[in-house]
Amino acid sequence: MSKYMTFESQSFANEDLLLEALSEVGFTTVTQGKDLPLDGWDKRNARSADIIIRRRDVPTHHLLADIGFQKTSSGYVAVIDDMDLDYRLGKDFVVRLQNQYHEAAARKMAKRLGGTLLKERVGKTLKIRVKF
Repeated sequence: MSKYMTFESQSFANEDLLLEALSEVGFTTVTQGKDLPLDGWDKRNARSADIIIRRRDVPTHHLLADIGFQKTSSGYVAVIDDMDLDYRLGKDFVVRLQNQYHEAAARKMAKRLGGTLLKERVGKTLKIRVKF
C-alpha cells in the first residue's frame, strides 16, 4: 500500500534555493501555489503542498504520485509517496536534494563575496567551502 511520507526533520528554509536545488536534480517544471492538492494513485490519502512537481511533467521518472513541498514554520518539508522513494527516486532522494540545496546556498554566498566555490569529498561527506 502506498502512502505519502512527510520529512519534518529535513526542511528547506529558502524557497529560491529549494527551486534551484530541484532544478539541479532534474526537476525544472514546478507548480507553485497555496495548499494545492497532490495527485497520487491512492485517493484515500489526499495531501496538499505549496510547491509541486507533477508526475505528468516528468514522464521519464515514471512517478506514481506528485512530489510536494509543504510550507511550515521551519521551512518547506518534502511530501513524497513512499513507493516513489523506494522504486523511482531512491531512498536517498531527500539527502541528495539537501546536498544540492546547501551547494546552491554556498554558490550564492560565493557570488556575494566575490569568491569561488571549492568542493571536496571525504568518504561519503561532501565539504563545500568558499574561497575569497
